[in-house]
Amino acid sequence: MSKNNFEIINARITFKNVPIHKIEKFSFKNVATASEAFKKISDVLECVILQNAFRVEVFLVINLEQGEVPDRRRSEGKPFTINRIQETWESLSELEEHDLDHFDQTLEVYKDADVIHHLLRLVSGLDSIIIGRKEILDEIKDAVSSEKQVGVVGKILDKLFDSCIRIATRVR
Repeated sequence: MSKNNFEIINARITFKNVPIHKIEKFSFKNVATASEAFKKISDVLECVILQNAFRVEVFLVINLEQGEVPDRRRSEGKPFTINRIQETWESLSELEEHDLDHFDQTLEVYKDADVIHHLLRLVSGLDSIIIGRKEILDEIKDAVSSEKQVGVVGKILDKLFDSCIRIATRVR
């Protein structure tokens, strides 16, 4: 079995690790501009940003031939790519000094199978502040559609989101 030359990354701030009234500070004023900024990171191939009142999530496809393999939240193993994702996020949001000081502890970063598992739970309404919340599916569809118009979604994220949306539709 051949190994992929890419990795799917999900960096997120959600109601699970930040009070709801603070999530807005982590959000992006202009999602299209933010997507383009994340895509400018040298080893990022694709990007989808999902944000609402309960979460801000960035899904990325990383080229492993060009970049480093990200490791979960371990500070000693935090690769250059993850640091650049964090720096880009910080530059695009309106975080206060206190939030910036704790951002690396607040930002959750997952990869590959964990991202797929999370996305399936999310589109099915299982990873929502209100279990079964139906609006999330439409929000995800809208986010992917908007990101396609910006030109930051490629074949990998398109296939991933399309498959997860189809599965979620069946689950519901």
